Amino acid sequence: MGGAHLRPGRGRRAQRGVAALEFALVLPMLLLILFGIMETGFFLYDKAVITNASRAAARQAVAFGEDSTGAAVYMSAASATSVATSGLSSMLISPSPASGASVTVTPSGGCTASGQALTIAVSYPFTGLGFGSYVDPLAALSSSKHVLTLNASTTMNCE
Repeated sequence: MGGAHLRPGRGRRAQRGVAALEFALVLPMLLLILFGIMETGFFLYDKAVITNASRAAARQAVAFGEDSTGAAVYMSAASATSVATSGLSSMLISPSPASGASVTVTPSGGCTASGQALTIAVSYPFTGLGFGSYVDPLAALSSSKHVLTLNASTTMNCE
């Protein structure tokens, strides 16, 4: 019965070392998946916010009120733009909410007659949480950041 004698407990310690090594190898992949899910959630949420902002602005812009003579009065294009912008600034969850967002009203004067089509277009540069430079180390060297432009457009007929 010659051979090496195993010390008790050595096998368990080796197994713990293997488990730690496996965890160290799997952890970056798990974190990448976790942050990818978070980034996708922020993207979808911001897309819904700009869609709702364009819809709310269009809804208010096409509705009319009446002045003291009973003539139809529509919201100005500037007022419709401020409705959309205020919706963006209060609801976006990106690091720089509403900075760089643009709102376009077509026709530029807003509604002038019943039945006229009015379009509110909202564009927003989505930068996310900035994990792109960690996933792609060369991205930190480039001057362009990982920006994805989200667009939403709503067209309604003036009442």
